[in-house]
Amino acid sequence: MPLRKNNIFRDMILYTLDKKRDKLKIKDVYETIYVATHPIRLNILIRLESEKVYASNLEAKMKVDRKVISFHLSRLEKAGLVTSEYGLRTSSKTRPMAVRYYSLTTEGRKLVKKLQSILSDYIIALANSKN
Repeated sequence: MPLRKNNIFRDMILYTLDKKRDKLKIKDVYETIYVATHPIRLNILIRLESEKVYASNLEAKMKVDRKVISFHLSRLEKAGLVTSEYGLRTSSKTRPMAVRYYSLTTEGRKLVKKLQSILSDYIIALANSKN
């Protein structure tokens, strides 16, 4: 997969390599960045930052088909950014239902914070360049 020539991606790579220079391979960094920066997956990561949720909940909030959400959650889980566990969803209107809850891993949480920092810096720089 080709690396996009963009400062955001370069900064993320350098950050990740600085943190885990001996443990991380460049290919893994590229794959993580590729997976995390897809618009739907990035939206999922940001939503998972504050709480653990299940796929149907994401479907309702994002207005994206559940199959699409499940596909992207699977990619994030394979990349080690998201983890899942089964639990019961209870509601006064329906009987308890087994659901799969998703949450960020420690690596996922670090990446989201770094992405937010980079993106906010990028947006500020872009706004300043237009003035």
